[in-house]
Amino acid sequence: MERTLRNALKIAAAVFTVAAVSAAATETLANSPATIPFIPTGISQSASSVGFADSDVYGMNADDINHTFDLMSATGVRTVRIIIPWAGIEGTQGSFNWGQVDTVVGAANARHMSVVGAIVATPAWAVAPGAIPISSPPASAAVYGDFAGAVAAHYRGRVDAYEIWNEPNAVMSWTSGPQGPEPAVYADMLKASYPKIKAADRGAVVIGGVVGAVVSFGSLTLDPVTFIQRMYAAGAAGSFDALSFHPYHYNLKFSAGAGVPNSPLSQTDGIHAAMAANGDGGKKIWATEYGEPNSAVDEATQADYIRDFLAKWRTLPYAGPSYIYTTRDRVTGSSNPEESIGVYRSDWTPKPAQAAVKAMA
Repeated sequence: MERTLRNALKIAAAVFTVAAVSAAATETLANSPATIPFIPTGISQSASSVGFADSDVYGMNADDINHTFDLMSATGVRTVRIIIPWAGIEGTQGSFNWGQVDTVVGAANARHMSVVGAIVATPAWAVAPGAIPISSPPASAAVYGDFAGAVAAHYRGRVDAYEIWNEPNAVMSWTSGPQGPEPAVYADMLKASYPKIKAADRGAVVIGGVVGAVVSFGSLTLDPVTFIQRMYAAGAAGSFDALSFHPYHYNLKFSAGAGVPNSPLSQTDGIHAAMAANGDGGKKIWATEYGEPNSAVDEATQADYIRDFLAKWRTLPYAGPSYIYTTRDRVTGSSNPEESIGVYRSDWTPKPAQAAVKAMA
């Protein structure tokens, strides 16, 4: 839960920093039909596919973006998960600035990496009156869907898959009021986004859920299995091609979670059971974030956790690609897990975890 909060704050800071120096450009959006069949894309959906999830690149200058992607390439990965922040692109309704995300996507494309984009961060004009920008859901699922369609049109052939939001089962990423996470509202976002994305790029993979490995705690968090079950109950079936999960646990190796209630491994099994119960047993679960910070363990143990996760994940029959969070520390040695979770140190030198990822990539 702590990692979820820090990630939400980091996204907000990056969006506001980039938006402050961005100029606006406009782009039009076409209407889309209600239903378009899924056509497989070029992105590997194999459980043996390993990439990096890196939200920090959005806030970097061009030199650091390219250096970071060079580190990814040196590690042998061929896919990356980035953020596509609505608030940073359409800060004013109808005016679009794609520049920073274009730079990030271009760096990935130049290195022949496939791209997953998480469409996050509601701009101030699109939240409900009095709601908090960035972390609050949009007031209108249809307006979010329109933006998702615009993103898919702009990045057709350059971005391969799209995640709808990030960790909507935790209030830190879904700040909607005292009721906490809202699976039915999230289902509406999926239903609004799926046809718009498919109309713009029929081959794009649309990924739903994007849930974090939390336990239910009042109105603050809703465990991922219950969230997915309620999402289905609200009619989400047919509005995604895969689901994704972030199976973090800083004190338990992923493989050690078998039979442990609420462990990430048990939750992964529970998510798939919910999918199977709703006719989606053949769809994959992607692990679009997993990592282990050096604020919790030493560098050798970090490598062991990552090695264990990658080895166990690819044995699951319903598993899709996995993405290690993240490429590089912001502050090596920090007690803040968000700053010490990279597989490279902040001075750009590799940790043992880099070799662990490279061996499995």
